[in-house]
Amino acid sequence: MNKLKLFVFALGLGTVAQAQTLQDANKKTENERYDLARKDYQKLIQVDPTSVENAFFFGNFYALIGEKDSAITLWRKAGSINLEDKLGMVSAAKALYFSGDTTTAGQQFCEIIKKTKRKNPQVLHRIAETYATGPIKNLKTAEMYLRDVVRLDPKNLDAYVLLGDVLLAQSNSNATAATEQYNNALAIDPNNARVIVRKAQIYQRVQNYKLANDEYKKAQAADPNYAPAYRENAELNMLFDQYAAAIECWEKYLKLNDTDEARYRYASSLFGAKKYCEALPQIEKIEKNGFVNLYTKRMLFYSLYECNEAADSLQYVRSLGESDNFLKIAPKEKVISIDYKYRGLIYDKLGQEEKTIEQYYLAAAMDTAKAAEYLSDIAKLYAEKKNYPKLIEVYTKKMSQYPAKMQAIEYYDFGRAYYLAKDYKMADSIFGRLVTTSPTFPGGHFWQARARVQLDINTKPKAYLAKDQYESFLAALTPEDIASGSYKAYMIEASKYLGDYYVNSPMKDKVKADAMWNKVLELDPNDAQAKAYFKK
Repeated sequence: MNKLKLFVFALGLGTVAQAQTLQDANKKTENERYDLARKDYQKLIQVDPTSVENAFFFGNFYALIGEKDSAITLWRKAGSINLEDKLGMVSAAKALYFSGDTTTAGQQFCEIIKKTKRKNPQVLHRIAETYATGPIKNLKTAEMYLRDVVRLDPKNLDAYVLLGDVLLAQSNSNATAATEQYNNALAIDPNNARVIVRKAQIYQRVQNYKLANDEYKKAQAADPNYAPAYRENAELNMLFDQYAAAIECWEKYLKLNDTDEARYRYASSLFGAKKYCEALPQIEKIEKNGFVNLYTKRMLFYSLYECNEAADSLQYVRSLGESDNFLKIAPKEKVISIDYKYRGLIYDKLGQEEKTIEQYYLAAAMDTAKAAEYLSDIAKLYAEKKNYPKLIEVYTKKMSQYPAKMQAIEYYDFGRAYYLAKDYKMADSIFGRLVTTSPTFPGGHFWQARARVQLDINTKPKAYLAKDQYESFLAALTPEDIASGSYKAYMIEASKYLGDYYVNSPMKDKVKADAMWNKVLELDPNDAQAKAYFKK
């Protein structure tokens, strides 16, 4: 989760017993034990419904886990308990801010700051927190108020941490300044694992695996029970393909936090690293426990498709069924083009060509940025089936709508499709585009030559339309191409055509004709046509 999403759970005023209980709930939240934290907050509200602090921090909890409406409800409740309570005033304005009325919320914040003469660090802290974590962020204002907080309350560890987060969120170039604030926090509590993890994340952002890993290990040593240190370390290892180390960290994380929510994060990390076979049992386990959402369904049907080395048709059927379940629960705006692509892949494995193509077209229609890619996928499917009319249809569409995204290999396949469909004029045109796109590729010149041979086949007298293309083909061959032998038959064909040209065209040239027919014999000493030429 975003660091600015309320990792700050410092306490306000209250009875000692109440503060300790609220502190426990906040601590569980920091440790990502959200199910236990939720129960603690609920109990606190039940025991003391008049506590502004309990309602405020329960609202912060809901904001952290992404339940904004519940957060706003709790903040409004906190604001209504005691109209004179400063935290309650901030809470009511915070509810407005998260509801989208940032103007009124800002006016109310200013009034509260004026009433407290800008000397109440708790008020300034919570206002800064709102600007830093709200749906519309104002990081400069948050920074300004946080600097007031640490000036007024230089022992406020959470304020230093949030200030570091705010600086880093403004720009990666603020990494040194952010680290300075984290160091200020560590000066207050040298063994604070949460702060050490922050420093590790800075090294991770600049791709320094060793220093990031060292800091995560420091955090784990400082507080072996701080679960996020293991999760973050696991994700670092995933990022750098250190999968064994990543699994070890995840196992330690799950020992501290063996909940469905924790396993969901584990499965998401494995899935993000394309470890589909490892992710699959984790997803199945949490779904069996009733932890189901659109993301678990998406990961499940993708993973069932990807983790099927045996190409088991029943597993593809199950994957398709889970994709149907995904579409049933996913809001329309949450469905992405790759969802349809995967459904297309599944239908393809099940041999349902029409439905495969249908899904790819749905993907292309909803994502213009990837539409060209999906059209290429459709063309490849038609190429595999040797359905050249349909392949031509798709490439015509792509060339018309996304000409800059046509690749050389696609022009090659496009031209060949026209050639095999015996539309030699269009084949000549498309191969001409290929030659322009990739002039050093010998195949483009060769196949344009072949298309022109066909265009010339009924011409009287023969116009030798392919002469320039065959010459360009031979000129494009590298020594490596020639040595490989893969172009041998094509070289013989080109040399024979050019040999015939210098013998029978108006541009007769015996020296050049001899050279061409000698080239044929070099390539194939038993070639009958070449032998017959030299016997004349």
